[in-house]
Amino acid sequence: MNPLDEWKDSRLTLVSRLLGLYLLLGVWSLALVGRLVHLQIFKSDEYRLKAEQQQMGFIELSPIRGDILDRHLDELAISIKMDSLFAHPKEVREPLLTAKALAPILQEHKQELYKKLITDRAFVYLARKIPPRQADQIRRLNLPGVYFQEETKRVYPGRELSAHVLGFVGVDNEGLSGLEYLYNDSIKGKKTRVHLHVDARRHSYASDAQPDQSDSNVMVLNIDRPIQYIVQQVLQEAIASSQALNGCAIVMDPHTGEVLAMASYPFFNPNRYFDFGADARRNRAILDIHEPGSTFKLITFSAVLNEGLGQVSELIDCRVGTLRIAGKTYREAKHSFGLLTINEVLAKSSNVGTIKLGLRLGEEKFYSYIKRFGFGEKTGIDLPGEQTGLLRPPSQWSKISIGAISIGQEVGVTALQQLRAMCAIANGGYLVTPRVVRRILTPDGEVLDEPSPNKQRILQRETTLKMKESLSLVVTQGTGSGAQLNGYSSAGKTGTAQKFIEGKYSNTRFIASYTGFAPLEVPVLAAILVINEPKGEHHGGQVAAPAFKQIMERLLIHLRVPRDQPLQIEKMRPKTAPMELTASEGISVKEEQLPRERLEETVLTLIQKEPSSQKSQHKITVETSTFSLPDFSTLSLREVARECARLGLALKVSGSGVAVAQRPPARSRVSKETVCEVFFSNKGQDASSRVALQGDRKVSWRAP
Repeated sequence: MNPLDEWKDSRLTLVSRLLGLYLLLGVWSLALVGRLVHLQIFKSDEYRLKAEQQQMGFIELSPIRGDILDRHLDELAISIKMDSLFAHPKEVREPLLTAKALAPILQEHKQELYKKLITDRAFVYLARKIPPRQADQIRRLNLPGVYFQEETKRVYPGRELSAHVLGFVGVDNEGLSGLEYLYNDSIKGKKTRVHLHVDARRHSYASDAQPDQSDSNVMVLNIDRPIQYIVQQVLQEAIASSQALNGCAIVMDPHTGEVLAMASYPFFNPNRYFDFGADARRNRAILDIHEPGSTFKLITFSAVLNEGLGQVSELIDCRVGTLRIAGKTYREAKHSFGLLTINEVLAKSSNVGTIKLGLRLGEEKFYSYIKRFGFGEKTGIDLPGEQTGLLRPPSQWSKISIGAISIGQEVGVTALQQLRAMCAIANGGYLVTPRVVRRILTPDGEVLDEPSPNKQRILQRETTLKMKESLSLVVTQGTGSGAQLNGYSSAGKTGTAQKFIEGKYSNTRFIASYTGFAPLEVPVLAAILVINEPKGEHHGGQVAAPAFKQIMERLLIHLRVPRDQPLQIEKMRPKTAPMELTASEGISVKEEQLPRERLEETVLTLIQKEPSSQKSQHKITVETSTFSLPDFSTLSLREVARECARLGLALKVSGSGVAVAQRPPARSRVSKETVCEVFFSNKGQDASSRVALQGDRKVSWRAP
């Protein structure tokens, strides 16, 4: 082959190769363009979403739980903003050093923190809802991979105050007890998802969070904070003085069923509920079932009078040996009686006379009245876990049951059931439904729910008038003399029940109780105290009745109820040492037991006897007509008394030491002659570090 032909062949080969290469490049280019068109046009939305997802993150914020307020809109339970500490373990550079740095601040073991920091999880909590002091210390460390998340913490400013009614919430803000549990869905709000814009290191640089948004409802209770305080104080004193195991007390409006106070002892602090056992957290007023003893006799007497089977002046033979049922001879608990009127039978709490009246009713009629008074079923109170009590139908009664039940045996009741029965006498014959919640408000303040009073007539009005007369004699002439009020009329009934243990009634273990109302003609308040296993003196008239007197006298004065009886001068001096409410980690306050007249005299004496060298250096300037009420916190009693006298305020004193609280609150607009109630404590400095309740919930916080 000549050189020309060789050149042509090589040229042809080169051209063919180039054409193949160009064809390959063309096909590749077409494929690339086609792929780009596919991605840019047909798949653009999908990949745009993926890109955004890589640049977006989110966190779920806990809702701001709705406040719980008392009837005067004072805070009982609030939510404040707190910081929770979390980590992205992959971003933590030195897990061991980080754990060592955090351990002393969080008061945790460094090994536990180290295990969390080396986990494969992308997110891990190190601590939930820590105090600002700890958060500031950790922020100053500037630890890589450790971050803060804002959450809300439930705080109970009153600590033990109304704790058994309020209940408590867990770390995730879910109600676990009391109203917090029952109304959890109404006040917990909804979780909020906040979207974040993050960089390549997954650090947030923008978010769509809107501050202070809350859709949580607010709950207003019938509980009255000062009344609750007084009831808890007196209840603790009564249990301490009698060396009893536990007890409970309730105060209620007999006409509406509004529960103004409900207390159980021992107390507990819902801010630290995990430090208390189930027994301390038990609401005994609705959960504990006991035989009522003689307080149940008012059912027997009401039924007899309502059926016209007896008259209050009728004589009953109450001598020993005059009553025998199924071979059992009945006698009195203490003293033997002779002939007594029906009124006297109730006043002296005669077992023989009461059983004779119960026999007039017969089993079926008596049972129907017990049911009519609401025993054997729930009262319907808006609290969780209420017990129905124990009540057997007549078909299950023995031959002596009608006698035993007539005097409060063989039947189990709660304290609330007993009080509701007494309210039916006080209000003219109506059985009311007890209510703790007054209303529920929307975040905008509109009324979402407001329960109306629910009552049904169970007795004739004439019957209740006769029963009031009989029950008033219990106080003036009978077993309830220890409950006689100074300046007020009242009615009530004592109860002393032997505890039924191991198949028989104990001779050493008792339940003492007293329930009553005041004033007599137009009752304003009804109350009950139940003391479990008092030592020494164990009768209701000796243990519970004096406590009822202390509670009712103070509450009627607090509510400014006009006196309907003359004051007894000899009873104006306190006969016992001042009472002290000492709850775990709470405020210790000694209450001066002085009537209003003596109180004003004492305040004036304090001012007059104050040495000039000891006069307050605190200067408070006010306007002449209406003015802003000063903040008396940390002032002594003399200083507060002197300032109130200068400002023309009527001072009501509770406790001793330095001022820790006041009503009306500081900065309220008041005028001369306004009554200002100031609470004092020997632990004033500690107690004055309180939770701020306004604005954006920024607080000077200390561990509850």
